Amino acid sequence: MTFAHSLQNADVMTAAQNSAPPRSLADSAPPHQLHPKSANDPLPSSMRERVSIVFAAGRYEDASTACAKLLQHYAASAFLWTIQGLCHLKRRALNDALTCLNRARELAPSTPEAYVGMADVYAVQGDIKAAETHYQMALTLDAHHLLALNNFANFLSEIGRPEDAPPLLDAARELAPDNAVILYNLANAKRQIGDTAGAKELYRQALDHAPDLYEARSNYGQMLCLDREFEAANAQFAKLLAINPDDDRIRANKLHAMAMLNDFNWIADYQTHRRHLGLRGTPVAPFMTIGLEDNPDLLRLRTHAYAESHMPTTQAATPCAARPASRPDRLRIGYFSADFHNHATMHLMSGLLRSHDKSRFEIQLFSYGPDRSDTQQDFAREAADKFHAVGQLSDHGLIALAQAEDLDIAVDLKGFTGRSRSGIFASRLAPVHMSFLGYPGTMGTPAMDYLITDSVVSPVGSERHFEEHLIRLPHSYQPNDDQRHIAPRQFTRADCGLPEEGFIFCCFNNSYKITPREFDIWMRLMTKVDGSVLWLLSGGPTSEANLRREAELRGVCGDRLIFAGRMQQDEHLARQKVADLFLDTFAVNAHTTCSDALWAGLPVLTRPGQQFAARVGASLLSAMNLPTLIAKDDADYEARALQYAQDPDALLALRSKLMVNRRRTPLFDTSGYARNLESAFDAAFERWRLEQPPAHLTVNPPDTRPSSKPSASVAAA
Repeated sequence: MTFAHSLQNADVMTAAQNSAPPRSLADSAPPHQLHPKSANDPLPSSMRERVSIVFAAGRYEDASTACAKLLQHYAASAFLWTIQGLCHLKRRALNDALTCLNRARELAPSTPEAYVGMADVYAVQGDIKAAETHYQMALTLDAHHLLALNNFANFLSEIGRPEDAPPLLDAARELAPDNAVILYNLANAKRQIGDTAGAKELYRQALDHAPDLYEARSNYGQMLCLDREFEAANAQFAKLLAINPDDDRIRANKLHAMAMLNDFNWIADYQTHRRHLGLRGTPVAPFMTIGLEDNPDLLRLRTHAYAESHMPTTQAATPCAARPASRPDRLRIGYFSADFHNHATMHLMSGLLRSHDKSRFEIQLFSYGPDRSDTQQDFAREAADKFHAVGQLSDHGLIALAQAEDLDIAVDLKGFTGRSRSGIFASRLAPVHMSFLGYPGTMGTPAMDYLITDSVVSPVGSERHFEEHLIRLPHSYQPNDDQRHIAPRQFTRADCGLPEEGFIFCCFNNSYKITPREFDIWMRLMTKVDGSVLWLLSGGPTSEANLRREAELRGVCGDRLIFAGRMQQDEHLARQKVADLFLDTFAVNAHTTCSDALWAGLPVLTRPGQQFAARVGASLLSAMNLPTLIAKDDADYEARALQYAQDPDALLALRSKLMVNRRRTPLFDTSGYARNLESAFDAAFERWRLEQPPAHLTVNPPDTRPSSKPSASVAAA
């Protein structure tokens, strides 16, 4: 997301996913609106206009030279001193800028321009109190001053008070309703406080008035993606790439949108740009590229580049609490996420929250997502010792709250996924930071001390793919809830739009995970298994049409692809029993979707790859003791799928074993999982307490023999 524009002079911008240089109001307003002439200023209007035009064009050296010459004759011109000060600000000669602007203020103490300029300088210097004071002084002199309203709003957003920005920008919009920059900045402010619908409409309005406003189009495209309007988003990204084909950030967004639409043309585009995508100066959000290629080394490079710009390592070293002489009676664990509601994260986490040993751990949830009254959020509020609804807090406010709670371990459940605020971990929230569950890979920054994983998704030798130290849990890294409800409804094939006869292959993964590599195999299977169909989760009409067209190109009737709509989670679990075999995707496996299927009794055939995201299926199946569903390579994957499709007895035996193992193996042993994770918490905290640096840790399952004490052990690599 690209953020705020200064109307005139200062590079005062809100925190952003991808920031771009500010745009001057001079692009959309005449100079006299920016610097109205003071009655006492001796500079002739014609000269004033010429200097304004040069400055507005971004020719700051020329404007500065002109001011210097004119000041020899018009030393009492507050306008010239103001412009000269702003030119110094543009060159980051901040002391010179303050000298000039202060002189302008002395000459014209009742006009606001110099106060705005000084506030902008103080903002760049990081002097928050002085900046705010001078913005307020400017607005005291003129409550309708466009520059003051806009720049003060941008400043407030940057210092972590975005909720205070919209009233200022609303006032500016009343004064200049057609000003695209003000509309754009107001959209950014509304986006920061969670009003995504309002932000999306304002970006559209900004583009109506200024179609060439690059950052507004970029943000508008991203908002369209959030609303799953991928075709419309693609059109926006294509326009931007026509202007700047080297913008990797936009290209990554376009590739991901194409993948969501199952437009396989993304592959040729990606191959053209893969060597430099996200590595040549424009970092890209790692999640945008994780499904494009199973290459953990390349992914780490991209992630590291992104993390360096969004989680600066200098902040990660912020000192924290003194080390206690012994372990506290209860370790304070803070989980941070936007997904403490009816979401896949809570489907996995509910059992863990219920099973934590509250006598030894105090569980706090920091929820910066929507404030909803659904069953999952209600449960989260009840299960936690403290539930902090922090969606309206700025990053600064959230950091301050977390630090005030004196946490022992802060756990990020989002990583680089949608609506993430993982950047707060660049500040030290607790002695120990952990990345867990939400993002399948490294965060690429030493701000995170540990990553919760296991020996299947992160086998020995894979440490080079991670910036964090690994904590390998026994069995699988993924928590599950052994009390998840499956609707009692008995779905029929007809209920699901499926034929009464024929084998049902299925894949309920998100559409972007489907690539030609696995799709080719699926189509070959369908040509070999008469009457079979492929049951997929719908990615929308365009995705469906593209996949049907790709099927036809491979000799399979498009009507043999059946698309399932979205429904309530318990009913979705129930309908999966109708399918025969779930076919996993490769670069990014089924994650929650895989455990959903297994919990419902549906076998999942996977093919592990190299990166974390490509090995989750194998992790889950290993934890269920179902090795026959883990293929060695593509050919083995195809052969095993064909075997089960052609041998009903073998498939029935497999399903029977799955149902037995569901209750007897570790994957759905929620209490056992909680004890293992708590052992990891204890070990990581103890290393910090003893002033030992983080290390790769392996949690060994407890010895369950009658004579042994049933507690897990932890070994450092």
